[in-house]
Amino acid sequence: MKMKDYAADHIFSFLCLTVSGLLVFGLLWLIEIPIVFIFFVESIFFTAFLCAFLYDYLRRRKFYNQLWEILERLEEKTLIGEILMQPGFLDGQILDEILRRCNKYQNDRVADAEQDSQEYREYLDSWVHEIKTPIAAARLIVENNKNPATLRIDDELRRIDSFVEQVLYYARSAAVEKDFKVEKTTLQALVNSALKTYSKPLIQAGGRPVFNGLDVPVCADTKSCAFIIGQIISNSIKYHAENLQVSFSAYEEQNAVRLIISDNGIGISPSDLPRVFDKGFTGDNGRRYSKSTGIGLYLCKKLCGKMNIGITIQSELGQGTAVTLSFPRESYLQEAGL
Repeated sequence: MKMKDYAADHIFSFLCLTVSGLLVFGLLWLIEIPIVFIFFVESIFFTAFLCAFLYDYLRRRKFYNQLWEILERLEEKTLIGEILMQPGFLDGQILDEILRRCNKYQNDRVADAEQDSQEYREYLDSWVHEIKTPIAAARLIVENNKNPATLRIDDELRRIDSFVEQVLYYARSAAVEKDFKVEKTTLQALVNSALKTYSKPLIQAGGRPVFNGLDVPVCADTKSCAFIIGQIISNSIKYHAENLQVSFSAYEEQNAVRLIISDNGIGISPSDLPRVFDKGFTGDNGRRYSKSTGIGLYLCKKLCGKMNIGITIQSELGQGTAVTLSFPRESYLQEAGL
């Protein structure tokens, strides 16, 4: 709060004071009061006003500067009314009360929205687990009655199971870190866990996995990482070319271990590449082959962000795509306090 702004806001008070001073001066002069006494009275009058003006300005400046400072540092802006000190002037007290009431209303609305969201996530979580039971039963029936028709049904059931898994992670994405179980493992173990689900579709697409130096230790949540790697493998299968090959390579750096998953598929157009992690974005490939939900890579990006894993993608149209996952080393995580 600047003095010039405060003075401009009180310009009417200054005008009233000036007019009052001139009227008093004229009245005293008309009744022939000595000019020295008149100036003495006027100086006392103006000095008292300036002291009151300065005192009011200083306490207001302290309050509003504190208000701005707290607002800048506070992450949850809606809590400002709860931690702000009670001001010592009337309009500041009114503002403080308004802030507290608005904050209470906003916090109540947020709490209600969070409760609704939590109930929705719990419902989806329950729905996913319920629907997985008949899917597993149907796949068991198919396994015991193999023929061309049931094998086709098995493929569709596998697709449904993949979509259901996406729904589960999407429902949990707002607070998925609560389910994380970070433990020591290896890149080979993470890749193998993902391939348990996608090995059959990979073989059916005429593809084969290639491994290169994956016996590298990392700290990660196995279940979530297997889902991420599985989504990347799934995309390689969806948009494969002839003689599909999905390669898994590891590179060690000072503070990170990189897992590069690359394929020789149809690739991604340069115009689509910057948006592949956007929610609901399917791009030219998704529209052309009608195989994309636009959720898979979005969930991968979100999960990686929760686990402090970097994810980048490179692609050339007609040449293939490479996705890089960057896992922080255990020593780096300890130094960073993570």
